[in-house]
Amino acid sequence: MSFFRITGVNSYVFAALMLFAFLSMYALCSSLYFLIREIFKKNDELVRRIVFDSMAMSFGLILILHFAQMIIRAVYFEKTGQDINLVVTPGLAIGQLGENILHLESFGVDLGIFALCLFANRLRYRI
Repeated sequence: MSFFRITGVNSYVFAALMLFAFLSMYALCSSLYFLIREIFKKNDELVRRIVFDSMAMSFGLILILHFAQMIIRAVYFEKTGQDINLVVTPGLAIGQLGENILHLESFGVDLGIFALCLFANRLRYRI
């Protein structure tokens, strides 16, 4: 099982996958760090505002992404009668079940979007 399948792809796709993997790890570690500091009441108001603004922004972007993907799949099915596997997939692709396709795990993409929003908000507030 893998969040990001990186074997057998060209160098541009590999770089994009590695960037999303790095962003996902950044978002996960940053969230855990924020939660630990929040438990001990060490975060100030600016840090809370940055994280909450990032969560709200990423929630909106994630909704738009998944809604667009749903519409594309429905339209493609209506026109062709077949399903289309997009790059962002829900659930882990398990190689032993024959799902050896290029994919980005939706959890990893969601974390990557959150990381981009967090980074943008940190730049915006200059922290």
